[in-house]
Amino acid sequence: MLKIGIIGSGFGLYGLLPAFYSLKNCSVIAVCANNPERLSKYYYSLGLKNVYSDWRKMLEKENLEAIAIAVTPDAQYEIAKAAIQKGIHVFAEKPLADTYERAKTLYDLAVKYKVTHAVDFVFPEIDEWIRVKQLLENNKYGKLNHISVNWDFLSYDIKHGLSSWKTDALRGGGALSFYFSHSLYYLEYFAGEIEDVKSTFSHSEKSLNGAEVGVNLLLRFKNNIYGSAHISCNTIGLNRHQLIFRCERGTIQLANRNSLVRNFQITIYTENGEKSINTHKKTAKDDEKARVDVIKKIAERFVSACIHKQQMKPSMKEGVRVQQLIKIIKTTLP
Repeated sequence: MLKIGIIGSGFGLYGLLPAFYSLKNCSVIAVCANNPERLSKYYYSLGLKNVYSDWRKMLEKENLEAIAIAVTPDAQYEIAKAAIQKGIHVFAEKPLADTYERAKTLYDLAVKYKVTHAVDFVFPEIDEWIRVKQLLENNKYGKLNHISVNWDFLSYDIKHGLSSWKTDALRGGGALSFYFSHSLYYLEYFAGEIEDVKSTFSHSEKSLNGAEVGVNLLLRFKNNIYGSAHISCNTIGLNRHQLIFRCERGTIQLANRNSLVRNFQITIYTENGEKSINTHKKTAKDDEKARVDVIKKIAERFVSACIHKQQMKPSMKEGVRVQQLIKIIKTTLP
């Protein structure tokens, strides 16, 4: 039974806590939140009595084997670094840190102290995404030639005019680091290593701390696949996440609307017409519950890897690679 602590009162509360709490070979023995008094009734209803407002005290007083973190990228660096140096396994959010250099430091320390580590890149855990990966690997429609991404939505912070780290690029926010870190991971998951990238950003006064609200990329992968990618977290009235895979004998579309992880559909276009692929898997009706179900897949592998003293994916290694791509994109802007 792995003894784990949860740090974070936002996504840590509604995402990580229910995911890890539901695992049979895992015991959540402590939580840390900014305002634990506000959440005390919920924690106590789960039988959690070790509730902290200071993560340092939690690491010091509790006999933890692992922690799961959902805080700002700059704070995550400090917490993960301290935990790793105590030999505690770390389940981290993306982006891994606020800079590439700090992300690399965390990974190097994790290797040095031989701790298990994971990063919460959720999209490739979704059934429809796994199915598309299989189609590509099996060359069902021939070699992949081009991949494109269109991801549009209106973020909560911009919609409500909030000043937060999510609109502050120096703290790890902005469309590129906070949102598109997911895409940089899954682009290489589908098409291999990115070799060259050209990029442009778009900005808006609605992003109160000045971070970019849109990113457009032209991509070349090492295996002669080309691509384009677009994200906007300042799109009013349109909520879509669409990936198009252009292969030699057909085109695969993976897309959803008005949801984060639910309702993805696979549509195949060939000379013979159009068809849809149904994975026949039931998904939660609520987006929050559906996201927890996806996170549980990574959490289960993480817990198992910790118990058996192994490593798993996605890990800090992949987190560092994404952070490296973020740095490259920022330093090659026109």
